Amino acid sequence: MAMIRCSECGRAISTQASACVGCGAPLSAGPAFNWVPAQSRAPAPTAGQLARRAALAAAALVFGIIWANALNGRAAGSRVEATLAALLIIVGLCGCIVTLLQGIAARR
Repeated sequence: MAMIRCSECGRAISTQASACVGCGAPLSAGPAFNWVPAQSRAPAPTAGQLARRAALAAAALVFGIIWANALNGRAAGSRVEATLAALLIIVGLCGCIVTLLQGIAARR
């Protein structure tokens, strides 16, 4: 039994139900999953928001690289520190990529 959203009220209902328990709207005979993505109603990020996101992502990336480089010189660096440094680098890179794509999408 899968749960779907009612097209009228948005309440979660079973696919086996004949009508919505919240508003009584009949379930459509169409597919249970909508393959067409819904358009976001959120406004595009402003230039200031993009700049702050880019600065935060770049700071995480730089701090992760510096931390990894400092651990590389030490023989007693723990795996936890190395993992956290690698995660900071990954988060920084992902943040930079997302901010870049949002900046491109905001210009359209």
